[in-house]
Amino acid sequence: MRRLLLVPLCAMALLCAPGVAGADVIFDQADADELAATLAEAYDAQGVCYGWSVSVDNEGVPQSSVGSNFGAGQSLQDAGSGCAKTVEFTASISWTPESSESEDSASYGVSSSTGSPNVDDLDDLDIISEDGLVGDDVDADVYKAVAALPLLAADAGIAKPIEASPAAESDSGDAAPTNSPGGDFWRESGMQILWGSLLLVAGVVFGWYVIKSSRRPARRTIGPAAEQLPDPEPAEPEPEPEPEPEPAAELPAEPRADEPEPAPEEPAAAEKPVETEKPEKAEEPGKPAPKPDPETRPDE
Repeated sequence: MRRLLLVPLCAMALLCAPGVAGADVIFDQADADELAATLAEAYDAQGVCYGWSVSVDNEGVPQSSVGSNFGAGQSLQDAGSGCAKTVEFTASISWTPESSESEDSASYGVSSSTGSPNVDDLDDLDIISEDGLVGDDVDADVYKAVAALPLLAADAGIAKPIEASPAAESDSGDAAPTNSPGGDFWRESGMQILWGSLLLVAGVVFGWYVIKSSRRPARRTIGPAAEQLPDPEPAEPEPEPEPEPEPAAELPAEPRADEPEPAPEEPAAAEKPVETEKPEKAEEPGKPAPKPDPETRPDE
């Protein structure tokens, strides 16, 4: 009995649960809802229905991303005949697998119930390209193209321009400055004046150093006095004195007749070895003694 009661209760819960939008291949759910809200504001101001429809071949798996001013996941075709004027962004993207030799491709356009605006008007804004649709930022390119539809409709003349809503004014009655006010001159020219002053001081210091260096006395060389004195200039040669005449050689004085001639000097007798005295022989009786030689002198 309990099992029979659970079946109808589960069915009622599924029927009463709020609808959940299908997964979007291009946008996150928050981005899709934000874009739909932007188109809803334009519809209220211009009376033109706006939407987008992007079909994607994701490596052989068909996927799509649709939305309009009626909400994310709801295309303009689902709205029926409730819109007198419509402008829709359409695109077709093909993502091939990495093993495939074919490259990714994409195409886009703008369809309007009045024939204007068209894709050429969108290209004039230069906010989308085919390379961007196959890149990593495809969601940003599609978002900018769809958000620009109200501007294209106003330029084409099928809707009035949307006035920009003024920013909310903040209550500044109790506001007070946080610091003391100063002149704009010091804020704009303070750094230039500071750098100029530093350069001026550096120039003065450099000039003082140059003047002081130029007044230093010359360094003295330490060394012998002869090295410090300059080389003397060569003196002029003095004239040589004339040689004096030599005196005549004195002739040796002639010896006088009454002066005896000096005896010639004899050479010194060579030293003779000392001989032992031999005993003198006794003189024989009857022989006279020998006379001494007058020229023989006793030994010195």
